Formats: sequence, structure tokens, C-alpha cells
Amino acid sequence: MNKKKIIVPVDFSHQSKYAMDFAVEFSRFIRAEIALVHVLEFPPFRFSTTGEANKQAMENFYNSEYIKGVHNRLEEWKDNLAKEGVEVRSLMRYGNPFQKISNTISEEKADYIIMGSKGASGLKEFLVGSNAARMIRYAKCSVIIVKGMTRIKDFKNLTFATDASTEQDVIAAQAKRIQSYLGLKMHVVKIKTPYNWLEEGQVKKQLDFFAERNRFRDFTLSSFSADFVDEGAIKFAEENESGMIMIGTHGRTGLGHLIAGSTAESLVNESEIPVMVFKLSET
Repeated sequence: MNKKKIIVPVDFSHQSKYAMDFAVEFSRFIRAEIALVHVLEFPPFRFSTTGEANKQAMENFYNSEYIKGVHNRLEEWKDNLAKEGVEVRSLMRYGNPFQKISNTISEEKADYIIMGSKGASGLKEFLVGSNAARMIRYAKCSVIIVKGMTRIKDFKNLTFATDASTEQDVIAAQAKRIQSYLGLKMHVVKIKTPYNWLEEGQVKKQLDFFAERNRFRDFTLSSFSADFVDEGAIKFAEENESGMIMIGTHGRTGLGHLIAGSTAESLVNESEIPVMVFKLSET
């Protein structure tokens, strides 16, 4: 069986250190190797009146001590993990960070990408969003977002937020796999909002059928009322002392995303609890 792979983008910030530390612990549960990825952006080009890029600027950039320093720092992070017995590699990429990380996910056939994030909200989120939310929308693998120092060994249980539809069965299989790796109880919850309101008896029936179809073990079933799904999932997870929230998303892009939005993206932006997002295939 092929070893699982985890991509961890690092920019040497506190957030990427938190993600790396989480990835190390997670990799030991799932027996995975880690690839630390740093993307060095191209310097801005200057153009002559004939439209030719100033090649000297490029040459100076790549001959500078800067690139060597970045490379050495990445190797230092990698070597520190290797000394702890972590199976780890370092990868330097050049160009647009988002594009290069997305390409690396495909090239490595990665199973997970683990990212640190400060989140984004309000006008900032509307204008530019967050890198984490963008990765959720486009990444071809499961995404885990952490925002601070997090220890899996301190987790008491997990929250799996779902609408309990048959479409979610593929997500349930992935959530069960993570539950099995971590050895924790899983709280399966459907968030009721004014936009998807059902009587409690109907929700209970949906959840019972969902649990029966997916053969959950060591779990609870709950419904929770809130104005929005993301807010409800966070509050439920906090009240139930969950170490991580798991949720599925279509990862809609373009017009579909503008119309439907993304509960997963909002959840990631608002939650201080780590969030794992599984991808549903578009039909």
C-alpha cells in the first residue's frame, strides 16, 4: 500500500509552524510522509519600450544571497523534523504560490494539505478571501486548517457536520477513516437553520438512516439549531469539546460559488478549532 502524503506550505510564520507541528503529529497517526513546500515568488519585472523583460533583475534576484538563505531555512526546518524521526522532504517552488502549491498537490498525489491560517472576515474576506478558503475551493485533496498550537493527543472527540443526505455517504466514509486513525468518539450533527428547517422528528429519522447506512461506531447523533450552518457547527463543537470539525464541500468555483457560497470556507474563516474539509466531486 502506498504511503500517504501530507503537503505543508511553509512561509516561516507562526501559522505555518503551527500547521507543521500538527502535521507531524497527524502523520504519526496515519503513517504518512510530509513534504514541506515553500514557494518563492518571482520579482516584479521591468519592461523596456520594446516589451522585453529586464533580465538583469531576474538574474540579480536568483544570484542573490536571499534565495540561498530561504533554501537554508527550509532545510533547517526539514532537518529538525528528520531528527525527530519524521519522514520529511523539502520542496522549493518558484512562481505564484497558490498555483505552485496546487501543482505540487497533483504531482505528489497528496492525500492531505495542512495549512496555518489567520482567517479573514468582513470586507477583507469579501474582497480577497483567505488563502485557506481558496485552497478549500480548488485543492484536489482533503484540507486541514489550523490557527494555533494544537495537539491531537489532547482531543476528546470529533464533530462531523453533515446534512445526512445520501450524497454525504462518501464524506462519512472519510470521516470514519479519520475517526479510526485518531481513536476518538465522533459527534454526528445536522445543523438546522431557518433555511433548511425540519421538525425534530424528521431530522432524527434522517440521522438514524444516515448512521445505519454508514455503520458508524462510537458516535452520537444530534441536531443543533442556529442561524447559519457554520456558526452552528462551531458552537456545537465547542459545547461538546471537540478537537476538530469535519465537513464536506463541493468546492464550487465561479458563478456556482458566488450563488451558493461555501459553508466550509465560512467555517474555516470563523473557527478557532481545527477544521478538516473533505471534497465532494462535482456532478
